[in-house]
Amino acid sequence: MDLLEQRKIGILPKIDIAGHHYTVDIQLNELRNVELPWKKLSLDEMVTAPDGQHYLFFYDREKRAILHASPDMVSLPKNAVLVEILYEMGLDPIGLARKYGLSDEYFLKIHPYEKVLNATLTSLEKSGLPEYVVTNQKQHQQAPQVPQKKQQRKSQ
Repeated sequence: MDLLEQRKIGILPKIDIAGHHYTVDIQLNELRNVELPWKKLSLDEMVTAPDGQHYLFFYDREKRAILHASPDMVSLPKNAVLVEILYEMGLDPIGLARKYGLSDEYFLKIHPYEKVLNATLTSLEKSGLPEYVVTNQKQHQQAPQVPQKKQQRKSQ
């Protein structure tokens, strides 16, 4: 039985992200780690790429989790990469059709079923994150340090 037939009978597709295998579950809008199913990557936490057909996110290989860049990030994280994956239609066109109550074949004309799903990885050095971290470092150095007030004990 080929992968398309397996998908039609309910077997969800898998994707390899940095050597970790995830089950693609469009109904729940997540990628679930095959070995550690409680480790989930929510599609809602990913950024849509400029082409509109991919998702981008930073991935912590050690924690198997999405890494969120924030203004508090003043050093480059270890064990992280920038990941690019297909959007829902590319990950599971049958699952997307079922999510919206359409026939299994509805999106297959536009996007054929992919037999092998692999993420594209980009090192942090080429991701733009180092520049972001440097900007954060400068802002933290320029920010005035607000002295902490000592709390006085109330005597009763």
